[in-house]
Amino acid sequence: MSTNCNQDIDVFDLFRWLKGQLKKFLIYGFRFFRFVFRNILIILLLLVIGVVAGYGLSKLLNPLKTAEILVAPNVKSTAYLYGKIEELDRSASDDESVINKQFSIVNLREISIEPVEDITSVLKNLEEFPVDIVPRISENYDDKSNFFDKPLYAPAYDVHKITLVASDTIAIESFLAYLENQEYFQDKRKALLKSIATELEANKFTIAQIDSTLGAVPNALKQDRGAITVMGSNENSEVSAIITTKSELLERNTDLVQMNEGLDRVFKVYSQSNWVNKTSLRSLLIYISPILLISIFILYHLILRFKNRYSKEIQ
Repeated sequence: MSTNCNQDIDVFDLFRWLKGQLKKFLIYGFRFFRFVFRNILIILLLLVIGVVAGYGLSKLLNPLKTAEILVAPNVKSTAYLYGKIEELDRSASDDESVINKQFSIVNLREISIEPVEDITSVLKNLEEFPVDIVPRISENYDDKSNFFDKPLYAPAYDVHKITLVASDTIAIESFLAYLENQEYFQDKRKALLKSIATELEANKFTIAQIDSTLGAVPNALKQDRGAITVMGSNENSEVSAIITTKSELLERNTDLVQMNEGLDRVFKVYSQSNWVNKTSLRSLLIYISPILLISIFILYHLILRFKNRYSKEIQ
């Protein structure tokens, strides 16, 4: 019985406490709105001054700019690209760093690179990795790990995003030309292009020979589609094998043409953004300044109120 009585008392005390807190909240809310109403002109003036001051400061400060480039490294140049970006990032703070006549990193503040997540390219490229690396790739595939920071795993991805942060715009084409200025990879690219052209010519010659061979089939057989279908479905048929070979060569030529188009550079550029202002404290000054001035005004009045109320106790 006493337990039920104590529970009733606890609930009653709880509601009484909540009632007291609600009353305090309403009183303080009323005082706040009364304070705002009495000082509305001063608050509006501080708001205007803050906006003007924030806008002026934002114009005086030099904003950082950022741009992004999506590239696909060719001829197994991914590790070189990551090393070169890391080298540039370490040199970004050196105001006297001039790479060449066309490209300078004086304005560069930060540069980074990361793979564009694509599980399809990972699965496609796994066979090119050593056997002992494959388990580590699957084990480290975690957003919380530093998987994407390791150049060891970067070649598993086809496309990579380069992010540049600078105090002023940098010519993107000059930056890309600097990356391309590597004789070893240029020689590999040219050799691969030559190899593709040779294979294309060989395949075209073979296809022409196949067409010539098929042309020797009697006209009656060529016109009889049913006979060709039967012949094509017979795995032991020489004509079926020739047709299959021709189809494979045509598919291979299509792949070679696509590879040839992607080898116009060592680092194939898929897209590049324009330079835009990076979001920073500078861009928020127009909002921070008026809030700061109004907060100081309110804090000043709170301190005065506290001093007047407890001045005797303080003394």
